[in-house]
Amino acid sequence: MSNRDVQPISFACPTCGEGILIELNLDKGFKYTGAKSIHFDGPFTNENPFVDLHLDFPVIFGEYKMGHTPFMKAIGRIGHENFKTHNARLNALNFLYPKLEDFKRILRLYSKNKKLFGQLCESKFGEKLRSEKPEDLNLALYCVIAKVFFPFSMQEENADSVKLHMQAMHDALNKDKVGFDAFINELFDTDFLHNIQQDCLELYPQILAGELAFRPALFLDFDANYEKELVAFRVSAHDFQRYKDLYKDISEVMSRELILVAGLNNLIHRGDFNKFKNTGKNTPKSLHAYADLPYGFKTSHLDDCWYSIGDGAVNNQLRNSIAHGKVEYDEITQQITYFPKKEGIKQEKSESIYFLDFMRSILISYREMHRMHQLIKCLFNYYYLIHQKPA
Repeated sequence: MSNRDVQPISFACPTCGEGILIELNLDKGFKYTGAKSIHFDGPFTNENPFVDLHLDFPVIFGEYKMGHTPFMKAIGRIGHENFKTHNARLNALNFLYPKLEDFKRILRLYSKNKKLFGQLCESKFGEKLRSEKPEDLNLALYCVIAKVFFPFSMQEENADSVKLHMQAMHDALNKDKVGFDAFINELFDTDFLHNIQQDCLELYPQILAGELAFRPALFLDFDANYEKELVAFRVSAHDFQRYKDLYKDISEVMSRELILVAGLNNLIHRGDFNKFKNTGKNTPKSLHAYADLPYGFKTSHLDDCWYSIGDGAVNNQLRNSIAHGKVEYDEITQQITYFPKKEGIKQEKSESIYFLDFMRSILISYREMHRMHQLIKCLFNYYYLIHQKPA
């Protein structure tokens, strides 16, 4: 059992494919659909399919072995210290997921009602709004985000990201302050920085709303050997159809965030945010032209870049397959099959992953989006605290 107050658990019958839903409420007991209960004296004989059920860990469908519960196997796989960290994240999620609507209200009020925004930040998340100045509104917003989403982050990730971004901004300023200030003016004159911030903010509630399916994916932060075994089954009530668009949307936002990375990179190397390294006729003529490139082409124009995109942050083939509807999902095996090649009306050359791997991919993509969102925060701070101040 998880410590979550309500535990919706589902899987498909391996024989007929019928969906079986079990909802355990720690106060009200449990209810189920798609199956019937039978008298059972034990022990399990493996005459019928055996299914481990747990929200918080990857589980395996297979033979019953006495004492091999998901909890005991989890500790055996990652050790007690790592389990304590994972459990702390889970306890935080148990506390935070009921606050989803409060968090959504804070995001809505951020740019619409400063007074109510401040009241909610303090009453719901303990963050006091210092003043209604833009820099303090931003400070309260990002403090709330840090509190709500720390269970999804790696330790020290936020601090390391801010340090990296601040160094890049420092290098760009040293290269050419006039060019850097022109870059800042462009970001605010076009409203791009506000727009990309809003794009990021729209994704956060979807991540928190998906905490059920992210729990076993978070466990894999500590399980280096999981790919060697088929631990690719989810048992929460949420499945691939619910999350496929989220992966695509995060990828699109990351593609837009790269515009900021590219502008800084151009400043650091060439003192002009519009000037890319000449690679021939395909070289973007400006940052605006770069913005129109697909994600895969954007990365190729980041020469000797100050920012490294994490491994596995984007699978372009999977993203494109989802975007074009070239993907299938087997509810029994929880296998996702996608067709990344251009084959006309044929669908023969496929790739496949399991749902747990897919949720892991979303988690990694989210973290990359969040890392670059820290750059947005840093650029806002520079604008409010330095750029706008009289010399």
